[in-house]
Amino acid sequence: MLGLLSEHGPYVFDDGETIIKPNPYPWNTRANLLYIESPAGVGYSVANTTDDLLHSDMSSSEDAFTGLRNFY
Repeated sequence: MLGLLSEHGPYVFDDGETIIKPNPYPWNTRANLLYIESPAGVGYSVANTTDDLLHSDMSSSEDAFTGLRNFY
């Protein structure tokens, strides 16, 4: 959320201010962004079974690669 509200998105909260204002330099005007949460089950990602919550570096990288291939 920090990146969304300070760099990436079309609106920003400046330090010390309590209002939202347009971001003059949002990343989304020049690029597409794909957020991949890892491992499965954290943040807004979903795990289908409790076994999907058991992770290693290898299984996390395989899941991320599968997600990236599915995206494309």
